[in-house]
Amino acid sequence: MSSAPIFSWPQGCEGAISLTFDDGMRSQLEIAVPRLEERGFRGTFYLNPRGDDWQSRCASWLAPYQAGHEIGNHTMAHPCSLNTQLTLQGWTLEQIEADIVETERRLSVLFPANDRSFAYPCYESDIGRGPTRRSYVPVVARHLIAGRGKGLSNRGNHPLNADLHLLSSWAVERMSAWDLIGLVEQCLANGWWGILTIHGINEGHLPMPEVELCALLDYLVRQQGRVWTAPVATVARHILDHSSP
Repeated sequence: MSSAPIFSWPQGCEGAISLTFDDGMRSQLEIAVPRLEERGFRGTFYLNPRGDDWQSRCASWLAPYQAGHEIGNHTMAHPCSLNTQLTLQGWTLEQIEADIVETERRLSVLFPANDRSFAYPCYESDIGRGPTRRSYVPVVARHLIAGRGKGLSNRGNHPLNADLHLLSSWAVERMSAWDLIGLVEQCLANGWWGILTIHGINEGHLPMPEVELCALLDYLVRQQGRVWTAPVATVARHILDHSSP
């Protein structure tokens, strides 16, 4: 039995779920977007508008944006410790802020939005190392409504206590739909907000099989009276608008 609600979610739901997709992969356009829309859901897709041809490369995301999906900020350079040419250890706060701001400028050209969320590349939220290590969460907070990190809590995000600019998420590449459904149920039992981080569908080095995605989506359809499924920026705005000052 669920405990007493700690927060009022829309339509009397017990909790919220956001489906997020990183790096603008082809399979997201060809598989994830139609599978979501077939079931009436909208997701958050984090893009990297890099290069001189960024507008032409991002143009394929206009239709999902116009259909109501969130197009999120994932930086241009995608700096992280796994990117050997652009490691965050060598960056400054000024550099990461410049990248985030320019990414936002570019995204706003094609995908204007009052609210947009951010996804930390490789889930890393610090620049520098050792005595020079600094969090850039405050940078994200200056420019975007929310920031998605990774794995701070298996229960999801407490709607009143979570840091909206360093939200916890579940990486799905090592999970079956049944595993994820269990996490969602645990999240609902607490009245919290769960975020899924997805990369390629049947492709890439962090794949999620299409069959697992569809099984999860079908479960969310069956639970629509209990689960509010919405993009990250939409949920963050609801929390901000319905929390006591």
